[in-house]
Amino acid sequence: MPFNRYRYIALLSGFLWLSSVWAQTEEDLLIERLVELSAEDLAEDVDLSELQEQMEFYRNNPIDLNRTDGSEMQDLRFIPQLFIDNLIAHRERSGKFASVYELQAIEGLDVELLRMLTPYVTVVLPRSLANTGAKQLLNEGKHDLSVRYGRTLQQRRGYAIEDTSRSRYLGSPDQVLTRYRYHFGRDLRIALNMKKDAGEAFFSGAQRYGFDFYSGSVHIHDQGRLRDMVVGDYALQFGQGLAMWGGMSFGKSSSLQNLARQATGLRPYTSSSEVMFLRGAAATVALGRLAVTPFLSWRRLDGSVSYTAAGEAVVGTINQTGLHRTPTEVANRGALQQHVYGLNVQYRAGRLQVGTTTYHTGFDATVQPQDLLRNRYAFRGRSLWNTSLYYKHSWRGLHVFGETAHSIGSGFAFANGLIASLHPHLSLALHYRNYQRDYHSFFNQGLAEGSTAANERGFYSGLMYHPNRKIEWTAYADFFRFPWLRYRVDGPSHGVDLLTQFTYIWYKKANVSVRYRYRQRQENAALGLPEQTVAGVLRQQLRISGQYTLNAAWSLRSRLEYAQYQKEGVAAEMGWMMYQDVIYKPMGSRFSGNMRFALFGIPGYNSRIYAYENNVLYANSFSVYHNDGIRTYLNIRCRIARKMDIWFRYAAFMYRGIDQIGSGLDAITGSRRSDVNVLLRCQF
Repeated sequence: MPFNRYRYIALLSGFLWLSSVWAQTEEDLLIERLVELSAEDLAEDVDLSELQEQMEFYRNNPIDLNRTDGSEMQDLRFIPQLFIDNLIAHRERSGKFASVYELQAIEGLDVELLRMLTPYVTVVLPRSLANTGAKQLLNEGKHDLSVRYGRTLQQRRGYAIEDTSRSRYLGSPDQVLTRYRYHFGRDLRIALNMKKDAGEAFFSGAQRYGFDFYSGSVHIHDQGRLRDMVVGDYALQFGQGLAMWGGMSFGKSSSLQNLARQATGLRPYTSSSEVMFLRGAAATVALGRLAVTPFLSWRRLDGSVSYTAAGEAVVGTINQTGLHRTPTEVANRGALQQHVYGLNVQYRAGRLQVGTTTYHTGFDATVQPQDLLRNRYAFRGRSLWNTSLYYKHSWRGLHVFGETAHSIGSGFAFANGLIASLHPHLSLALHYRNYQRDYHSFFNQGLAEGSTAANERGFYSGLMYHPNRKIEWTAYADFFRFPWLRYRVDGPSHGVDLLTQFTYIWYKKANVSVRYRYRQRQENAALGLPEQTVAGVLRQQLRISGQYTLNAAWSLRSRLEYAQYQKEGVAAEMGWMMYQDVIYKPMGSRFSGNMRFALFGIPGYNSRIYAYENNVLYANSFSVYHNDGIRTYLNIRCRIARKMDIWFRYAAFMYRGIDQIGSGLDAITGSRRSDVNVLLRCQF
């Protein structure tokens, strides 16, 4: 049935009338800000639960200002490195903190940063697990168990196929995630994840042991010289991410402080994502000014393995989806063994930090990518050594950082930058990168325009002007070049990324921001020529957004966004999207929630628009808007008992003028897609 303006108005009025909407926590607001700034540079299926879990953990177990070395503050993502360095220098100069209110004496702390930081820090007396008995661990430890269920209500094509000779989904459309956490303060943490994706079998077929993915870890923190130890699944973050960086990372954004990677070293891996982590054991030991981290990992990866006439195992592609739904995906599951071992040594003296990482990655099959021209410099073989040297230093409002990485036998990668406070109200950020086309690393997440830190040169410059607590203006320009061929780009190419954003804040009442982004890149022309030529691609976006607090319980959030896509020789695409959120958090009520109503008119995927969405606990996400129609969702949280909560979410896309959503096995007949999520959480 076609849509018209009266149906839009009626639906919008109905949603605004609802009073059961979910409230945003401080974590939600901070995560939303981080994600919205770099949403277009993240994968569409990015898992944000790790970030939300970290922030919730530090809120319930605040960082001790007298024990931290700064790495925990880097976990929070919103604290500038300059302030972290100033805090540690203040503690070394003036002695231990007696109260969190001493933070006000530290240079670089404004009112807004103090407000955000206060819930996550404390001053406590240290304790040791060596003096803790099993009874105390059981009685004082905190347990957190949650089970999340989700499903798309419409049937996808892959579930309707019964012919066993065809590709199809082998399991049900149900999604199930079971998550258990135990923590004894910040000294001992145990994590366990069990996940089944939609389409995967459950206690049958290839998944006869139940869930498709199991992940767990035991983490011991700050016990004398033993700074950290993790057994199980873990991630390592060193330097600027050129050689070793696991877990989540953010790219360019209007927040200049994210330009410098804030490496946290060794950390337990608690995300439900099935890629970019290590499995084994690692520990960080403090030896005076040195911190030494040996690590060892062994795990199986998905890949399409074949054999040569001589019987040698060869893998053409290492899969990164973690999905095992079809016969082909199941056949590739765990086909490749990966072992990693190495050492990181880090030296710290005051504000200066210097470190080096060396590690080896090996496989039980030869990696042999397709024989394509763009793959001429891709990694080939079974063994790879990586090494890097990195640094960072702060001095009088200037923070410099960088890393040089080398894949032994092939290329180098360089990154250097600075963030400078030119004036109390003006900051400058600069970053230069040069990633050679034959540089290889299976764990690199350096700042890049491309998908990996390889085959790229670029220079970034940004400014932030903050004349008072009400006004903030940010702008950056990033010029980049790809010296060699890339996917869908059969020639050297270049581009530019420009962004400017103005924000006006009424303290604790409202804010409004205007953002414009201009991105120009090159890719293969769509002209059907005998030989591929490279054509320019231009994408422009204009966004106006705001949030207004009505009272202690109600707040509103709105956005209007326009996007234009233009490729040489192809007609331009112009799309728009607008949404209205209503957020409700009554003090002391068992119920809370939020809802969104969005309208969009976007002619194609090239002019798509991204928008962050609230979801049930640990399931934050952002959707991709394209075509014409309506997007709506409703989240409700109910506190069943003092330590038991249930979340419910219903979300739907209702498109106009189409009779199929998606393609292939994911295709849905019709113009509507509806999803439900339910999460039950118990704490004891």
